[in-house]
Amino acid sequence: MLASSNRHGDQQQALQVLTFIVNGEAYALPILYVMEIRIWTGGSPLPSAPPYLKGVMNLRGAMIPVIDMHVIFDTGKEHKAENERGVPAAVIIVELRGEPAGLLVDKVQDIVTLTYDDIKPIPTAAGQETHKILSGLITIKDRIIGHLDIDAFSRWIELPSLTNSEAVLS
Repeated sequence: MLASSNRHGDQQQALQVLTFIVNGEAYALPILYVMEIRIWTGGSPLPSAPPYLKGVMNLRGAMIPVIDMHVIFDTGKEHKAENERGVPAAVIIVELRGEPAGLLVDKVQDIVTLTYDDIKPIPTAAGQETHKILSGLITIKDRIIGHLDIDAFSRWIELPSLTNSEAVLS
């Protein structure tokens, strides 16, 4: 994981990001946080869970929470298991607070190499909520992409504590 001192030290240091799509909008996150990528085959909902928590999925015997990024990015659209072309949605498995969690997205795109200088500040008009989870904006091939700050996102989001004894699913 990248330390914050790296960000302010060598601005030309290479950074690889994974780009993904949520309801037609592009976002990116540092590849160092990505554990794996899976096809969304559904999960089990949790009672009284926050709206952004799609449920849990079984990852090699461990129950991990799946966060619906459509709700996080407040696109106002309900997530479907497949996008408009019938392509199954994807789950990006990342580490949040030392535990695996899934980020439900429409599509995973590319791995792109850039520098910290390529991440530009978010305009203040974007609102405070945007600043809580995005660290900046990146331009790739004439597209403006939000750069997800996984550390800030991890602190901002509330996730259930899942242990084998608590995650009894029917």
